[in-house]
Amino acid sequence: MRVQVYGAGSSGSFIYLLLGREFEAGIRDVRSSPDCGCAWGTVYSEARPLYKMIGINFDEYVLVKPEVVIINGIGFRNVEIVTFDRKSLLEDIWREIDFGETKADLIIDATGCERAFLSRIKNDELYSTIQFLERHKIEENLFIYMRRTGYAWAFPLGDHLWHVGAGEKSPARALELLQIFRKKYGFKEENRVCGCVGKVRLLPPSECKPFLDGNIVGVGEAIGCVSGFGEGNVPSLRSAKILYECLKENRLNEYENRIIKEFKWIENEHKLVKQLQASKKLTILHLLPKVILTEAKRTVRPSLDALKHLTKYTLSRF
Repeated sequence: MRVQVYGAGSSGSFIYLLLGREFEAGIRDVRSSPDCGCAWGTVYSEARPLYKMIGINFDEYVLVKPEVVIINGIGFRNVEIVTFDRKSLLEDIWREIDFGETKADLIIDATGCERAFLSRIKNDELYSTIQFLERHKIEENLFIYMRRTGYAWAFPLGDHLWHVGAGEKSPARALELLQIFRKKYGFKEENRVCGCVGKVRLLPPSECKPFLDGNIVGVGEAIGCVSGFGEGNVPSLRSAKILYECLKENRLNEYENRIIKEFKWIENEHKLVKQLQASKKLTILHLLPKVILTEAKRTVRPSLDALKHLTKYTLSRF
């Protein structure tokens, strides 16, 4: 089988290198070099073995492991979240890639929120993002602030560098939310290195079908592999791994079901976000423990007091 990958971001470059072991593969990207257009946070224990599959020592790219994650003023002990040099990692991967096209039997759409080859998603949810690389002498915790329709963040990158940004339903609302975040946590608008704007898809995989349309199959953000809280690095890699396994086993017809099964936790997070936006307290109380249990294993571990505070805060503010 000959496979053509379009999009050489996290999921596209990853599956291209996996496919090269078994298939004839090509890859193209509209960019001349990788960008740094998202926060560089991920789950260490999940990212490390995935990158090992393509010969990458993830430890070489880890920047900071914050001790505390502060969400809406509530502190949680960090379990596995690290920031990593995503741009340098992709630059090193691109050096191993022979870009080009092949006359393909199968096209892989790894174009993220563009979803350039698969059919459009009905009632798509594309949030606007704005982000800056800045210098701040602030303790290297991970800061997050959420409201009903968006979230803002600051990720420490070491040597007083930070990614500071926000995602909302429009650029104006993202900028407004970012100003609120700055006042709350003290990230002043100064010492800015660079900035960028973009979009992120905030729909779960179940609402991003079809994954497979004729000879086109999607992967990563193109099929909703982004958590309800904006985490996309590990889910994109995991979706690529699943697609590779389906192709290797000649079971592409099972791909959609495997993705839905793998990312049940993403479905729950998106459901919780929607219920928070609708202020449906009974459903929130039902979903919140499930989401907290998943994240306590993967990312942050709340104390009993923090858990009580979070539940009270969520029900009163959302």
